[in-house]
Amino acid sequence: MATTSLAPTRVPQLGRLQTIGLVAAAIGLVLLVAGYFIVGPEQFFRSYLFGFYFTMSLPLACLGFLMLQHLTGGAWGVTVRRMLEAGALALPVMGLLFIPIALATYPTTYQSLGLAQPLYEWATPGVIDPSSPLFDPGIAHKAPWLTPTFYVARAVIYFVIWTSLALMLRSWSLDQDRTGNQASAKRMRMLSGIGIALFVISVTFAAFDWTMSLDPHWFSSIYGAHYMISSGLMTLSFLSIIITQVRQTEIFEEHVSTKPIHDIGKLMTAFTVLWTYMSYAQYVIIWAGDVAESTPWYVHRTQGGWIAIVPMLMVGQFFLPFFLLISRKNKRRLGSLASIATLIIVMRFIDVSWIVLPAFHANIAEVNWMNLAAPVGLVGIWLTLFASNLQRAALLPLNDPNMEWLHVGGHH
Repeated sequence: MATTSLAPTRVPQLGRLQTIGLVAAAIGLVLLVAGYFIVGPEQFFRSYLFGFYFTMSLPLACLGFLMLQHLTGGAWGVTVRRMLEAGALALPVMGLLFIPIALATYPTTYQSLGLAQPLYEWATPGVIDPSSPLFDPGIAHKAPWLTPTFYVARAVIYFVIWTSLALMLRSWSLDQDRTGNQASAKRMRMLSGIGIALFVISVTFAAFDWTMSLDPHWFSSIYGAHYMISSGLMTLSFLSIIITQVRQTEIFEEHVSTKPIHDIGKLMTAFTVLWTYMSYAQYVIIWAGDVAESTPWYVHRTQGGWIAIVPMLMVGQFFLPFFLLISRKNKRRLGSLASIATLIIVMRFIDVSWIVLPAFHANIAEVNWMNLAAPVGLVGIWLTLFASNLQRAALLPLNDPNMEWLHVGGHH
């Protein structure tokens, strides 16, 4: 296959997207830093953790879908592969952005940051010491896992795994662009098979570490899977919006039919149902089990005004998107799909708020403006990296064997 169209693609819309990301990053981070001095360091690190957890959905799901695409092939995946690579390539920077959370957790550094106690209850000195008045037997039972040193070490391992997978897959993909060497496709498929297993395990434990452990007495085996499904839904929605920005480019008009866009719409429908199933299953299992350690997590989220978010999620995260996405026409019309995607992304933010913020705010009225500044700033950083990475290679991997699915009109 010819390689004449494999030069990096400069699209004005992507340049604007990069500018939007930079502005959002600057505004969000300036407000966040100002909040450190105005509101206090406790709120700063709580908001930062919330924003980081929300933002990580995007690069992680990009990496997950990238490996899934290499394993399964198909038109939808090759259409968005460069977008997935661009999103996953931000993982090394996201690893650096984890450093403030690590410092706020570690017993030798949290006080120097102005914190009266660590970000996590289980990191408080004395909680696992039987001779301390702060001793908590429930936390002490989990001490081999919930210790600051092991917590930080695990985070390093997670980011090494994710970064290695992202960089290797990108390197081989660009090599395939340059040389047309189909051995690269086999290497990417083999790595993705191993990588998916490592990905599922590491993301599950990352979700446990970063936010489930905010309540160290509570646990749910579905929590990590829920985070992966939620992240996948938000990222599919984001991709459908980005396609609207590049749909009119020469390379997309020449190679991409409506079919892959329709496929992404069908995946959004499936992930909407999966999110609902995961959310309901977790609730039913915990409520039916009626275990003293598990039910307070939900009870807490029905008090202090937090219960108001539940009907919002039922309508805005399931019923509306589901019934809109049932329509074949809506899934094939990019403008309609992007509108539904925007709703889903907004509801994803509200859902993550409902999951994380009650650990810090007993009443919904206590939610601070810094809880908006942090995700705006951190998503802005990711968006800037995404747009920059996307413009460093051709928008489509034209030498990939899966391009055959597009060249026959995407009807296979």
